[in-house]
Parts: sequence; C-alpha cells; structure tokens
Amino acid sequence: MEEPALRRRLDAALALLVANFLLLLALAFRYVPETAVGLLAVTGLVGYGLLRES
Repeated sequence: MEEPALRRRLDAALALLVANFLLLLALAFRYVPETAVGLLAVTGLVGYGLLRES
C-alpha cells in the first residue's frame, strides 16, 4: 500500500477515535460528571507525560 493511501486511512481511523472519545465524554458528563472530570484529568496528565517524554 502506498504511503498517501495509508496516511489517509490512519487519519480517518484517528478521526473516528476522537469522535468516539468525545461522544463518550459527553455522555459521561451528562450522567456521572465527577467521574468524567477525573477521567479527563487523568487523560490530560498521561498525554502531558507522553509529550514531555519525547
């Protein structure tokens, strides 16, 4: 598979994952906001740690 085609598929998969995360986060804020805030904080800390590592 050529690189541009592979990159397009990976971009589409990433867009679907982000959309899924945002949908689940919106549902979590509606039904269990305390847990959603905690999950968002942990996700942010892990992301920050991954960015600082590289």
